Amino acid sequence: MQPVMRRRLAIGAGTLPGSARVFSSAPSSRPSSLRTSPPQPLSRPKQTPISLPRQHHGRPFSASVPLHQETQPPSTLLANGLPSSGISRLRSRSLISLSGPDAAKFLRGIITNELPTDYNTLSYAAFLSAQGRILNDVFVYLDPRSKPPSPDVSPDSFLIEVSTSEAPTLAKHLKRYKLRSKCTISLLPPEQASIYAAWGCSNDSLKTSPEESGIQIHSYPDPRFAPSGSPWFRLLTFTNPESEPTALETEKHLPIPDETLPKHPEQVYHLLRYSLGVAEGQSEIPRDSALPHEFNLDLLGGIDFHKGCYVGQELTIRTEHRGVVRKRILPAMLYPSSSSSSPPEQLEYSDMKDLARKITPGSNVTKVGGKRGRPAGKWLGGIGSLGLVLGRLEMMTDLKLPGEAAVGVGMGWKEGDEFEVEVEGQEGETQEGQEKEKVRVKAFVPGWLREKLEEKMERKQGRRQ
Repeated sequence: MQPVMRRRLAIGAGTLPGSARVFSSAPSSRPSSLRTSPPQPLSRPKQTPISLPRQHHGRPFSASVPLHQETQPPSTLLANGLPSSGISRLRSRSLISLSGPDAAKFLRGIITNELPTDYNTLSYAAFLSAQGRILNDVFVYLDPRSKPPSPDVSPDSFLIEVSTSEAPTLAKHLKRYKLRSKCTISLLPPEQASIYAAWGCSNDSLKTSPEESGIQIHSYPDPRFAPSGSPWFRLLTFTNPESEPTALETEKHLPIPDETLPKHPEQVYHLLRYSLGVAEGQSEIPRDSALPHEFNLDLLGGIDFHKGCYVGQELTIRTEHRGVVRKRILPAMLYPSSSSSSPPEQLEYSDMKDLARKITPGSNVTKVGGKRGRPAGKWLGGIGSLGLVLGRLEMMTDLKLPGEAAVGVGMGWKEGDEFEVEVEGQEGETQEGQEKEKVRVKAFVPGWLREKLEEKMERKQGRRQ
């Protein structure tokens, strides 16, 4: 592989906004519970702070990926080089409106989680097929535009956030199950509603009065990032019908009290999400083929194992109580496959000519020098050198599966194992005499994932005793 110019944004040892160590390639020595006090950062040699390169034509992170960014106050950087706070508009997400007398009952019967209980919270959930496979990962909100006149009246209007490319498909899926339920289903155009993600700030700094701005802004804590201890929020904005600002005006002049909160392109949000090992949308969670446990919905609060029946519940419950999850989502880093390159010790973001986008999602990750057989995992997507893999835990990590014996001679994880993936995904289609181009991949175990799995194992052992 040709040498590449790296702009390193060291995501060192998993440091996140307001959190402690996140990434580790060795077993954690900390207690399994995070409820008493936040863990302390992993000590390491003092490093020279890495600052962002000078921005050219609105490209703060990459020379090959255009990341448009408005002029704004500079953002404070964490030790990992990523912005410690900010807000990003998520154009890749859209809203579906579901309202009517039977809306709550209908929706409760087809999603994996309970509905939100008030207008300040949201529910992270998924729609499953009858075989228990993920169709869509979603957020469910009570529609703040249709609050009942009295607290005694049950809300009957909801908003469902889903990938923009999947919104028409999900709307069709809802209508398929609607039957005689008294509810209406419609897509909200981006001119009426927008979705934002914010991090490293307080909830109060995101609240504003619609009378002052002409735009309604509603913020909600994002439950997926709660295990990391980092404050993340989802924002919904609705335009005032009287003022009717355009979507562009809404994005440039988002009227939040904290004017110092920097605005970042959506790809910065994705980089932070990759660093946590959190998948989102059907470009990363393949429709009708992914299991909820493999994509960590059980650990991220996306499944209520005590709620009533829903489509796909049988396999999900059986996996939780009797099955062993052998594959899970992991953050991963690409690095050159040359003999002079060694596996990275910490997760880093570098340009690498946006190599991640040259790898076909779903490409097999295989062990270097290993025998042909089942792959160690699959590449799901990424930006630059950073992305996500669906990896076999016993092959790509030091995690031990509960109640499992050794997986076989030469197949378990060993210190120094390396893995690779083919660029462009051209498996078996190279010209005669030409070798396939490959790049090395290293998966990391986020600290929150290791601790959640330890807690889950302890609970299961406690029930058996």
